Amino acid sequence: MSESLADVYGSETDDSSTGIRARLYAAQTNPRDRWALVAVATAVGLALGTVHWVGLLVGGALVGFCWPTLRRALVAGLGFGVVVLLAMAVQFALAGSLDEYLAMGQLLAVSVAVPLVAGPLGAAARGLVPDAPQSRDS
Repeated sequence: MSESLADVYGSETDDSSTGIRARLYAAQTNPRDRWALVAVATAVGLALGTVHWVGLLVGGALVGFCWPTLRRALVAGLGFGVVVLLAMAVQFALAGSLDEYLAMGQLLAVSVAVPLVAGPLGAAARGLVPDAPQSRDS
């Protein structure tokens, strides 16, 4: 219990490799680690999205935190929304009800708009943390 909060979470001036923020920045700037995190975050977001629509916001936030800048996070959040739509279409196709789903009119529009808005909205949480330091391989 002798560690300070700055030691545990990292600080703006702390250049050490310890702390949550330093580990997050390291993963964000390493392409291999970043894509592994994106895959896990997408799977978790899809699982949470099947339980409640707030899972789409959480999934967008998880995917967004995998990227080093807010701009990339927002694009990744939109990509997460597209993945959710594709997963939903596959689920309806496997159930044999894709034609009925596509003929639902306004309900179809809402069910398409929600993931496309919730993903980037959740990913906007990435703006709460400063951008990762620039690296040569990202």
